[in-house]
Amino acid sequence: MREPPELHHKKDAEISLSGTAVIALLSAVHEKGADFRFRASGASMSPTIRNGDIITLSPPKRFKPASGDILAFRHPETGKLIIHRAITVSSDTFLAKGDNSLDPDGHIPLSNILGVVTRVERNGFSLFWPDIRRFSGAARIYFRIQHGFLNLITRIYSVYKAVRRH
Repeated sequence: MREPPELHHKKDAEISLSGTAVIALLSAVHEKGADFRFRASGASMSPTIRNGDIITLSPPKRFKPASGDILAFRHPETGKLIIHRAITVSSDTFLAKGDNSLDPDGHIPLSNILGVVTRVERNGFSLFWPDIRRFSGAARIYFRIQHGFLNLITRIYSVYKAVRRH
């Protein structure tokens, strides 16, 4: 009897996949109800998610998307995987924009959501990422303000480091 094929790779080696392959793999993992982890690339969500951070996407059916959530979705025009923050959410669409982007992505159908970012890891450390939907109104507002304040401090520090280098 033949053994089923297994995926083998060298320790600390990474497998590079196309965006289409990542979407297919992500969808298959989420169909099983499991979280999906991978290394982010790009700077559109900096400083919240930086190039090289490990992010965890949870299946979208576990969450009802809300403004402020960071969502993974398939862009309706390009078909590309994008991970940006939801600015507004209606009954059938949402408006998303990268934290470091000037323009929003447009109105995206809720059916295009592939996952919700539930964890970010940087340099081997897990960043604090609360699921604010489990908190009441006042606590939810507090966490949103705290998260915005931490983003502001991170941006100021990044500018300070850049100016100091020159």
